[in-house]
Amino acid sequence: MARDGWLRSSLGVASCTAVAACVTPVFSGSELRSVVPFLFLLVILYVALRFGNIAGILGTVCAALVFEIFLFEPRLSLAISSPAGRNHLIAMVVLGICASELLGRRKTAAVYKPW
Repeated sequence: MARDGWLRSSLGVASCTAVAACVTPVFSGSELRSVVPFLFLLVILYVALRFGNIAGILGTVCAALVFEIFLFEPRLSLAISSPAGRNHLIAMVVLGICASELLGRRKTAAVYKPW
């Protein structure tokens, strides 16, 4: 059923976004905040393996938006003043999308055999 697939993907995206939102206040005042996107790749890998490639890709994008808006300075903005933070976030998005595409499962195509 297609509805089950979308429900599963939505659950994966929501969990990825929720973990990003929970991690943000912990590291917002820390000097390690520019490393958080690399650590978050583990969450993205889990979501892609557990919920599929669509959930991993959309979860990566949603987590990147949460980090961009709430973790990096200036807050509540789409700009990032730290070049290291910006580069790490871009690397997280690229690696997260690639890993989700490679490791995430998707429906197998139906095989039709001739008579």
